[in-house]
Order: sequence, then C-alpha cells, then structure tokens
Amino acid sequence: MAQASKIEQQKILRVFKLINLLQSNVGKPVHRLAEYLQTDERTVYRYFKLLEALGFEIVKEFSKYKLLSSPSMMPGSALGGLSKEENEWLEEQLKHAPKANLYRDAILTKLQTKSEVKQGSQELFKANLTKMVDTISAAMQSKKQIWLKDYYSLSSDSTKDRLVEPVGFTADYSAIHAFEVESENMKIFKIERIGELVVSQQDMLFQSKHEMPETSLFGFSGKNKFLVKLKMSKRAYQLMQEEHPNARPLMYIKNRNHYYFNGEVPQLPGIARFILGLPGEVKVEEGEELKAYLASQIEKFTL
Repeated sequence: MAQASKIEQQKILRVFKLINLLQSNVGKPVHRLAEYLQTDERTVYRYFKLLEALGFEIVKEFSKYKLLSSPSMMPGSALGGLSKEENEWLEEQLKHAPKANLYRDAILTKLQTKSEVKQGSQELFKANLTKMVDTISAAMQSKKQIWLKDYYSLSSDSTKDRLVEPVGFTADYSAIHAFEVESENMKIFKIERIGELVVSQQDMLFQSKHEMPETSLFGFSGKNKFLVKLKMSKRAYQLMQEEHPNARPLMYIKNRNHYYFNGEVPQLPGIARFILGLPGEVKVEEGEELKAYLASQIEKFTL
C-alpha cells in the first residue's frame, strides 16, 4: 500500500512539473520533456491527455509544445471561461443538489481538481523562477560563471546552452544583465526562457568587461562608485529589501543572523537617509566617504 502511494505521488509530481515546463513562453519538444520528467515519450502524451481533460489547452508550434496563454490560464481563473468567483458559486450550488444526481459528484470533482491543479501550477511556476533568482544572486556573490541550459532565443526560435557571467538584474527581476563568454558581449537574458540553471565551478574571468546600464540605487544613479559595507539588524535588512529592491543582489546573510549590504553606490544621500532613519540599527563597517557624509548630516541636526 505504501509503495502504491509513493508511485501515485511521483505521478502527481510529474504532472505538476510538466505544467511548469509547459507554462513557460518557450515551447519544448516531447523528447526533451521526457528527459526532464525522467520518463518516456508515450507517458508524456498520456499526461497531455490528462491535462486536456482538466481544461488545459496544449498547442504545438514547430514541433514544440506549450500551454496556450488564454483566460483559463490566468491567475484567478478556475474553469474555462468561468472566473474564480463564478467557479466557487457553481461549486456551492452543486453541493446542495440531490446526492442521487448522477452528474453532481462528477462535476464537483472536476471543479475542485481543476482549481487545485491550476493554483498549484501557478505557485510552482513562480517558485521555480524565484529559485533561479536566488541561485543567480548566489553566483554573483561567489563570482561564478553560470550555464543557461536550453535558453530559448525568440529571434532565432531556437534553444542553446549559454555560458555567462551574471552582472545584475533588471528592476523587475524578470531578466539578468550578463556577459556572454562565447560572443564576449553584455546581453540581457529573460529568466523564464532558461530551461535549466547550472552554476559552474569556474570563477568569472571577464569582470573588466562587465558593464551595466545606469540603474538607480537608493533613489540615485550616476557613474560615481562609493564602496560601502553595512551591518544591519534583521528589521533594517528586511526594510532595505522591501524599499530598495535593486539593492538585493548586494545583500546577504552570514551565520544565519548577521545581515549585510556590501557594494558600490553611485551617490551617498539616498543610502545616508536610509541609515539615519534607523538609528542604532545600521553600522557602517566600510566606506570612509559615507562615514564623513553621515557626520556632516548629523551636525545639521538642532535640538
């Protein structure tokens, strides 16, 4: 009995993983899906039929399969053209229908299954992208090259493994600025187009060629570079993450309860305002220019 339960759990996990793979904008051929799921192509086609029975629409383009982007796939949608609220109302009405009705249990099961599977697939897809962001951030901190396996190029409609050195994220964390080793150029790579992310053991070799477009950090941009290292309280660390998301790649936790920001800022007023707004919660460990600027600002306070 336990073995049968384990096999059933593996099937469910494969279905969720398949939804995750198909939900990307990048289509994938059946043989590649079979490799990812560690199964055969016949099983993948069986899973296709299962998903279609649950209301998912799978399309084939240039021998690649993906889920059709339609209202039924948007968050909050549960069954075909029904909204989440309509789905819940219908489910409630069916619960009060006579139990002898032959269609009652069948429709309820479909409503509940489709709602749970689609909600779960959305969460799984988001979790996968979040995991990639965390992995890329760690690679930046350790200054390691990364492989973007099966990266999909929209212009050439093809997939290819790309070795890159990650430099930074776009403001919404949907893409990374990275130096591509093969072309020796800085490029932007969409995170959702990455088939698989692998951190290389090779250290970055082309840091002198890393260039980022001017981005705002703590509300300021510019070509100046002031090296700053801060040790923060947990509260200050969380506030910095929420209020200044562009600073996240430069933040890290050491020994579980020591919180740091370590990087270069283009101007001092923005980060100084953040520090002065949290008295006693931020210590400047490195950054003589910042220390001097803070001292000058403190002198301006009057009692």
